[in-house]
Amino acid sequence: MHIYMQVLELQVCIAVAMFSVSYAEVPFETLRQYQTGLYSTGIFPADFDGDGDIDLAVANRGTNDVSIMFNAGNGIFSSRTNFSTGEVPRYVHGGDFDGDGDIDLCTPDYIGMTETVLENDGNGNFTISGQYPLTTPAFSWVDDIDGDGYLDILVAHWDGDADQPSQSPAKFTPLLNNGEGTFVIGPSTMIGKQPRGGASADLNGDGIKDAVIANYWSSSLSVIIGLGKRQWADEVSIQLSGQPRYLILRDFDSDDDIDIAAVDKGEDHLWIFHNDGAANFTLVQTSNTNAIPHSIDSGDVDLDGDVDLIVSHVGSGQQLLFINDGQGLFPNSQTVIMMGGPAEVKFADVNNDGELDIVTANVNEEDRGTSVIMQGSCDDLIEDCNNNGIEDICELTDCNVNGVPDDCDISSGDSMDYDLDGIPDECQVDCNENQIPDEYELAHGLITDCNENDIPDDCDWAVMGDCDEDGLLDGCEVDLNEDFIPDECQCNADFSGDGLVGVQDTIILIASWGENPVPHGDPVDEDLNVDNYVDVEDLLLLIIAWGDCSKYTLPDEVGACCVQFQQCFERHEVGCAVVNGVYFGDDTECEDIDCSALN
Repeated sequence: MHIYMQVLELQVCIAVAMFSVSYAEVPFETLRQYQTGLYSTGIFPADFDGDGDIDLAVANRGTNDVSIMFNAGNGIFSSRTNFSTGEVPRYVHGGDFDGDGDIDLCTPDYIGMTETVLENDGNGNFTISGQYPLTTPAFSWVDDIDGDGYLDILVAHWDGDADQPSQSPAKFTPLLNNGEGTFVIGPSTMIGKQPRGGASADLNGDGIKDAVIANYWSSSLSVIIGLGKRQWADEVSIQLSGQPRYLILRDFDSDDDIDIAAVDKGEDHLWIFHNDGAANFTLVQTSNTNAIPHSIDSGDVDLDGDVDLIVSHVGSGQQLLFINDGQGLFPNSQTVIMMGGPAEVKFADVNNDGELDIVTANVNEEDRGTSVIMQGSCDDLIEDCNNNGIEDICELTDCNVNGVPDDCDISSGDSMDYDLDGIPDECQVDCNENQIPDEYELAHGLITDCNENDIPDDCDWAVMGDCDEDGLLDGCEVDLNEDFIPDECQCNADFSGDGLVGVQDTIILIASWGENPVPHGDPVDEDLNVDNYVDVEDLLLLIIAWGDCSKYTLPDEVGACCVQFQQCFERHEVGCAVVNGVYFGDDTECEDIDCSALN
């Protein structure tokens, strides 16, 4: 079958001012943003815990994990859990892969060179059930591409057999589901260079799913027609100016065939292609966007019966809602303020009111990785606990993320405010969990901070050691030789080990006089002030210590100490406690200890 693509040479940049068509702006409430992992780029809304509310999965390429944001039922996402993926997951999508009734997930791991499948236990807890090797997977999505009733994973990735994969035609490869949530790598089709986004649908009405891929480096869209029996025709390329970044497939003009909407990252455009029903596409609209459009989604946001669009921009805080005129064109746009570098954007009804809301993954903000903005008006006053004329769900600050303004939490008694600063105590640091904010305790002398680091001493050290019983914690004592043991609990100048600092120790120190023979290494014992020289300063320290060693002198015993559950050092038990390590006992050795097992 001969298939061709038609692209109009005349590209019309559409601006709102050029049209007299009037439309009502879609109202939105207050933007709420939530912490996830680092550098979030992908988002997928679904009910992961089976409670009937839409939750959010967010792919964090900076922390190699997926954040599951759990919906409290009102569009507020008050809790999250992170689950590991492969390295640098760019996106996350999902479906019920194993037929158990819950939504599983998959991520294209751009640096890890895998497609990771995450199995849901039904409560929104995910474990890796499989990882499939693919060269630089840039994008993946989920569809039953072969019509066997099981959801497959469709991946756009680089060609690992090419001499220069980044500069060569890439591949579209389906991972075909065997019905139990495990996959086999299916036959590939060559596409353009450096794919960035893709989607699938029946483009020509033959009942077989097809696919379209946006190729950033080759400035093209690859149309791949399904032939049935898990076979694909060679790509048909739609060549464009600019750099295609992301696309969606929907029927925009209500003629019962599937059209294309795509964003151009290079020249900041939205492209609309209409389908003639036989997979022949015509570019009918090119509209300006804001800086660096990243993704696009579709839905009937204004409830007029046709499909509208939302475009996200990593280079702008102004996202664009494009309203369908009923003919498959989008002459009017509305600005929606969402900061933080929104990467992938999705429509989802997060508060179950029958209206589409907007959610994004934000790549530019470490502490605001997800944005949620719900449809509605903040002056509806369905709930206005403080009678200030603002709907409660809209009002910030709401530090505990429960949908109730902080002042109402405090006035109702649902939150305590011990220090009377207007901030619920549960939103302030309380490291010792005594229900009093640390800042208040320190300011009023209710707790000690001997090292003056603005952290209560009982939070600095898991073991509150005081080896010389002087009331000062070990971590705050003088430690001239920097071995993490208070000097008062050592007899550092007793080089001879006879329990006395005297003439014999003086002779030993003088014999070591001069520069430390191992610079930048462990100092010699006689270098009492650890400055890489044995000199008069060390002699003065020895004279100060002259006489019998203190009764608090600790025995010279060491053992394996795991620090931050990663590294092992052989240290004294007191020194291990000062660095908040885990001590394994006297005479244990690091070679016999696996610190990573403590994670």
